[in-house]
Amino acid sequence: MTSVLETALDGCIDAIVSTVIDSGDRVGWLSWELDTQGMPARMVGGRANLYDGDAGVAWALAQLARATDRSDLADLANRAAASALRAVEGQPFGGLLDSATGVVLAAQSIGVVGDPGDALASASIDVPATDLTSGLAGLVLAQSRVTRASTQDAVSGLAARASRHPVGVCWADPLATDERAARPLLGLAHGNSGIALALAEAASRDERTADVALPLLRDALRWEAAWFDPIIGGWPDLRSDEGGYPTMWCHGAAGIGAARLRMLQLEDLGLDLGSVATSVRAEAEAAVQACGSELARAAASVPQFGDAALLGGLTLCHGLGASLDVLVLASERGAPRHLDAARRFAETIVAALPEDPLAWPSGVRAEGSVSLFLGLAGAAVVLARLLHPQRVASPSLLV
Repeated sequence: MTSVLETALDGCIDAIVSTVIDSGDRVGWLSWELDTQGMPARMVGGRANLYDGDAGVAWALAQLARATDRSDLADLANRAAASALRAVEGQPFGGLLDSATGVVLAAQSIGVVGDPGDALASASIDVPATDLTSGLAGLVLAQSRVTRASTQDAVSGLAARASRHPVGVCWADPLATDERAARPLLGLAHGNSGIALALAEAASRDERTADVALPLLRDALRWEAAWFDPIIGGWPDLRSDEGGYPTMWCHGAAGIGAARLRMLQLEDLGLDLGSVATSVRAEAEAAVQACGSELARAAASVPQFGDAALLGGLTLCHGLGASLDVLVLASERGAPRHLDAARRFAETIVAALPEDPLAWPSGVRAEGSVSLFLGLAGAAVVLARLLHPQRVASPSLLV
């Protein structure tokens, strides 16, 4: 436990609480709206989603309440989750991060709704995309976590849309407007890891789904494994020909590693990974090493460059937060040295950040974001995980 991390966590919590917009039955925060070039243009309110909206902040506050024993944070989390639920009432279910699906998942995990009822369980699988963020995989994951209904229809939908290759299966983006954009991708947010994770969650909780989900899961993992570069120690970003080998949550080793580590947890609980189990273990180890190397690089750079070396800060999606969380996940697999290393890296990195957390670098390269995946809420949960790993759920996996 370090005073540096504790002070930073307290500052993050104060910043989140101080920026809430509380009008009684409406509780939320501002988030950045991006222009057509993907740059932050203005801050807006009213987003309810898990990715950069109020449900994500509510989920984070519930974790922070457990870590700090603060009932005021738990109350604010409950009220924000209830507000987000009202905001998406009647909206269609889709992907995990950008639709009502994630809002229900967050509310359920917080305890705002005891049972999401028939709505999520019987949601239409007519979701154009297939990925975790915006597509059918996100629906599968949420259904497997918060309902007792069968995920059979949604898993069958993923099977029907899979493209088969000699080394496995993958999923192209059906909404893409050109051939390059339609490429199947690697990683957790929009690629095979996210779909594989959803299939693993479904197979582990619903025996009716396993006959379809397990073979599809194994083939999805084989296709992604074929892209691993053992010399570089990572997976390429297939969005462009010059995408590199990132360690981000969305498109890189952090998300891939988190998915693999979760599958190993599920294997301990009875999930049958079959012949790919050995490669899942090896890839998990490679991802942990890649995340550790990225954190070491960042920590070595900050004495010279300060927070300019931390483009995404400690955020989950685009920053170093997911790499830190992967090390915590690895420590939970019986390797406590990874938690010690993560704490040391985090101390160095936090010391280089501005005193005011609202001035920290964010996932949209603009100050003031408090969202779960792009801002302070996610960074705060990561810091809480480092300090109290037994109390706080993994923000990378929302488990």
